[in-house]
Amino acid sequence: MTQRKIKHIDGGSPEYWRQRTEGFRLIREAERALLRVKRAPMYISGGYDEDGDVIPVENLGPWDAMDGAIRAIEANETAVDILVALRRTHFGQWPVDAVIRELKEAEVDHVANVGIDPLVDTDSD
Repeated sequence: MTQRKIKHIDGGSPEYWRQRTEGFRLIREAERALLRVKRAPMYISGGYDEDGDVIPVENLGPWDAMDGAIRAIEANETAVDILVALRRTHFGQWPVDAVIRELKEAEVDHVANVGIDPLVDTDSD
């Protein structure tokens, strides 16, 4: 038998709502970072060389911000719980590993706890 972590929730407490607000804020930040990644140019100007030509530099800032947003979500238990409830495992091409792990554990628990249905006759002649 598996041991489940039971969470006691007091929906009227200020702490509960502070945690929920923080979780949704982190998710919203990841969604905004994803939009910035989609809109950002691949290269930006890094200055000019002696001939006056532009020196292109890779624009890695939006990608770094997206990685940071995913790390912040994974570090926040409430944000992970919200995404698990939504069954949202990715932001674009960025996976949220903590959510994927939680969903896989829940699936394994479900399969392990499914018994034989006494209403279904498995003996066929």
